Amino acid sequence: MASPKEDFLAMGPFVNSQLSKEQITPHKLSLLVLVHEYQVMRGLIIEDSGNHETPEVKFSEREKRFFMTTLLDLLQCPDLELRDLKAKLTPVLRPKLVDNFMCRLLQFKEEGTMAVMDFVEALGSLVLSDSVETIIHRTSVVGIFIRRLWLSFSQLSFSQLCDFHGRLKAYFYSGEAELVSEIMDSLGPSLADSISSLAGEAFLQNGLRPLDLSTDSDKSGLDGAFFSRKQAEFFIAQQAQMLSHDENKALSACKLQDRITGILQANPDLAEAHFLSYLNSLRVKEYCTAVHNLHHYFDRNSHLTGETTGGNKKLEEEVSRRYAALNLAALHFQFGHKTEARAALLEAVRMAQETNDHVCLQHALAWLNLLTDTGNGKTATQMERSVAKSGELSLPYLTSLGVQMLARHNALATATPSSVFDYLMKSSVINCQHSLYAMMSISGVQRSALWSYYGNRECAAMCAQIVLCLDTAEGGIFYNGESVCMALCLLARHHFDRGAHSCATEILQHARQRFPPHTQHAHLWQECEQYVNFEQALLAGRWTDAERAAKNLRALNESEGRLHLATLLRERGEVTASLDMLHELRELCEGSKELAPDFLCRVLLGLAEVFVVTGNHTAALPHLTQCVTHANNHHLHYLSAMATLYLAVVQMRMQLPGQALRLLETRMLTVLTHGSAYDRARLIYAYARCKVAAVSDAPTEERKTALYNAASLMSNVVVLFQSREANQRVKDAVYYQARLYHQLGYTAERNRCAHRFKQMDQQSPTLSVLAVNAI
Repeated sequence: MASPKEDFLAMGPFVNSQLSKEQITPHKLSLLVLVHEYQVMRGLIIEDSGNHETPEVKFSEREKRFFMTTLLDLLQCPDLELRDLKAKLTPVLRPKLVDNFMCRLLQFKEEGTMAVMDFVEALGSLVLSDSVETIIHRTSVVGIFIRRLWLSFSQLSFSQLCDFHGRLKAYFYSGEAELVSEIMDSLGPSLADSISSLAGEAFLQNGLRPLDLSTDSDKSGLDGAFFSRKQAEFFIAQQAQMLSHDENKALSACKLQDRITGILQANPDLAEAHFLSYLNSLRVKEYCTAVHNLHHYFDRNSHLTGETTGGNKKLEEEVSRRYAALNLAALHFQFGHKTEARAALLEAVRMAQETNDHVCLQHALAWLNLLTDTGNGKTATQMERSVAKSGELSLPYLTSLGVQMLARHNALATATPSSVFDYLMKSSVINCQHSLYAMMSISGVQRSALWSYYGNRECAAMCAQIVLCLDTAEGGIFYNGESVCMALCLLARHHFDRGAHSCATEILQHARQRFPPHTQHAHLWQECEQYVNFEQALLAGRWTDAERAAKNLRALNESEGRLHLATLLRERGEVTASLDMLHELRELCEGSKELAPDFLCRVLLGLAEVFVVTGNHTAALPHLTQCVTHANNHHLHYLSAMATLYLAVVQMRMQLPGQALRLLETRMLTVLTHGSAYDRARLIYAYARCKVAAVSDAPTEERKTALYNAASLMSNVVVLFQSREANQRVKDAVYYQARLYHQLGYTAERNRCAHRFKQMDQQSPTLSVLAVNAI
């Protein structure tokens, strides 16, 4: 099959069309002016005009380096509008150089095409001259740039030259009167008056008004802008890195799509532009456009960009089909189409096995591991083989990713925490050896999540802070992906559970700024925000706000939203509805492998609490024992400790305070060390009540000592409940403390607690017996 350039029957943008490698634009002419004015200020170019002479200026080595690096950046980046160009030049260049640069552009606009022609011709002679004393070497970066633009300008026809001058006028004004006024102010009063009069006459002669050059439609100055292939490739690589490293640094979705359209108009055969458009579509969850762009990328990548024929071309087409299926699977996985993703992955695996492409096969297996069920021994073996093969093929990214996936798989199974963290340590070594910044952050947040999963919340918070303090800068851009947002959310929940509500709010506000609502990872902090709103409203007794937060949470996470809604129904006294929802969630946990093991423990604790608050203690025992067994099997130490707390409360209410006290003492350290302020308050409250009940038949002195110690503990309970704004529980703690002081005979302390209870009862009265029996 002939290539598109050789096929006379083919119709398309490549037929009988030869795009020039360079095209002069107002932006590139501005760069020529910048180089010219820089050489004038240095005294290397002597102007022949009768204007005032420009004295020679000595630039320091630091200023020269800033000028060269800024110029190199401007040569590589796409065309900029004049106001954007001036904004980049002002911080790094001398004000006099910027003023001369703007003045020269204004003169070009007013003096017509002859001034532009004379300028380009004069500047080109500085490079094209055969003299040894050339100012700019012809083989340098700037020299090649000037030569190419000189050649492009010399090939312009008269009509093209007039059109270019018209675009130069639009480029200068850009529909912004503020820019013109800034230039006038910088030129001085006398020169500004003369130029402004010339500008007014030119506007009247040409029938132009500033409103006619408005930038609302993004046409001013850049209308018909040309992207050379080098510029387009640099822009695509830059934006792709930003999308993967920090989405906020990249252009917005609309602006980026406009730029891609402009690139494709100038370079229709650039397949990478379609892939960048595919990545841009994934940002906004646009499925149809993403599939369309992905197909276009692989179609052009396999047919239009290659010049090979015969067997080599067939081989390239086979490679393209394999990776097309692989990317299609990733696309379906991104949108939650697991059946379609699995089918595409199996197709990629089949083609990779036929051609013995181990690299493609390892990528496909990595995606396939994400679709397999967790807790399966066959899956773990497959992951271990994939990690070993990736190491043999020198694929450090896939090796690190496979090790982390294996660690997560073992954590959700019944592996010991020590073996899980040993895998994460190996992943950290690989990341450091190969400078995999994104994987460093992912490994850190996964370590933090696993500590939280096992119940060690202090270590989880420490690991999250390490993630935020990592130096992940790559090309001047710090990594700002999903792992960073998860670390912020974990710290926000940690501070909120500790009672630092203002700190949690500030962290969530920071997450909102780093991950705006339109970004793809914003749902993480939104879910955390709804959790905070629900817990705060629930403990304060604001049922309407709590219900709104639960519904919002359900829109983001169905299972979590339903669990929180069941908790709200229990607090409002709708016991039957709460039990029905909790039983549904329990059946969902037992029938689905997508939910983590800790979710089942939380559902069982919810069921047990419903039975406890309704006075049916014996019915709560099977759920609590199952929760303890399940938590111990998966090494969920904190959930096991909370289930033990519930068992102790059940024993205390069954008139077994001694056994309850001994049971509490076995798990007190875990809850007091890693528990939230609310859980610690509940533990101390239950401990104080068990302590008092256990000495009911003891001697008087021993009993008084126990009562006094319990009253002191209740002061800590009140403080902890107040930190969480749990008004109802504060009232219960104050009431129990008043009873303790009454039994001790401390009248003043009793009256003080009774008075406080009366005030709080008037503000938030107890309307249900369920609130009194709450754990």
